[in-house]
Amino acid sequence: MISVIIPVYNIQGYLERCIRSVLDSSYGDFEVILVDDGSLDDSPKICRAWCARDSRVRFVSQRHRGVSAARNRGIKISRGQWIVFVDGDDLISPDFLETVAQQEYGRCDLLLFDLERKGTWRAGAERNEKQRGRKPGGRNRKAQEGRVYGFGKAHRLRLVETLLDMGQPVRGGSTSLASPCAKAYKKAVIDRYGLRFAEDIAIGEDRLFNIQFLLRTESGAYIRRTVYHITLRPDSAMRGYYGGYLENDLRYQRRLRRILTDHGILPGAERAYYNSVLSNMADVLVRGIFNPRSEAGFGEKRGMCERMQRDGIYREAMRHNGKAGVMPRRLLLFFLRRGWYGLAGTVSRVSYKVLERTERL
Repeated sequence: MISVIIPVYNIQGYLERCIRSVLDSSYGDFEVILVDDGSLDDSPKICRAWCARDSRVRFVSQRHRGVSAARNRGIKISRGQWIVFVDGDDLISPDFLETVAQQEYGRCDLLLFDLERKGTWRAGAERNEKQRGRKPGGRNRKAQEGRVYGFGKAHRLRLVETLLDMGQPVRGGSTSLASPCAKAYKKAVIDRYGLRFAEDIAIGEDRLFNIQFLLRTESGAYIRRTVYHITLRPDSAMRGYYGGYLENDLRYQRRLRRILTDHGILPGAERAYYNSVLSNMADVLVRGIFNPRSEAGFGEKRGMCERMQRDGIYREAMRHNGKAGVMPRRLLLFFLRRGWYGLAGTVSRVSYKVLERTERL
């Protein structure tokens, strides 16, 4: 059996089509676990209706504690050999679960698949292929579809490095090692090591979960098939302003450092690790401290920048700033390191506008 866990929070306009896409799967031996995380709209009503309509659908509710708590609740009550996470505003292809259930993947601990994002990903992919002189979706991309790439213990370090770099496991891939979506996890591994999503981390909890899972993976496969379809919506959590960005990232960085150290990944993955820290620092500045939606005064923003400068992990990472990353990020963090917070704010605001415009494509 496959357990499909769908966290639900105020997504009444998208939930019906998400559930329907799972129930329309060509493979039938699965359960759908809908975990309502304290929704204030009609999402719980929709969940109950589908639960009454189809015996494969289960529904539980809890007070609002975040997506990690919802996923953890689903893991706890799941009964399948495989666990698949689907966000309630996304869709899956009819052949996703059938592929997971194929006998040839029975000994794998983790299955990776391609995913597709409407808007930003599609526009970005087409621009990249045009720059390489290819037609979007042309022969070079088609030639890779359906291929299977196996990986095992020897690939752990490389996969973790690729995740930290937010890269692809193979050239031309369109998966996300950081996200829990477009994947199938062997539940026995999750249970054996007591793996859970960090409920005190709002951004980056999925990366921590996947790194911990990858480090315990004996074998897996990356199947070049697009089975997961992400809906980029203007009111999604990732596009909103989050006032606790800095505090969240400080917790995330300490947790990440401890995981990598305990598993002996550092210093082998040092370059990718510092690149990841620097990338997060830029996000803290652009999407957090200097976010146009922030109501904090300059004095408060200055205080947060000074706190970043004092933090040991950040300070250590900034010594590597000149060696990696694109120039705008290097320039932004150079200004931070020198204490030129006004210039850092200017670069952050310009970067935010560029990101906002890109995400609207």
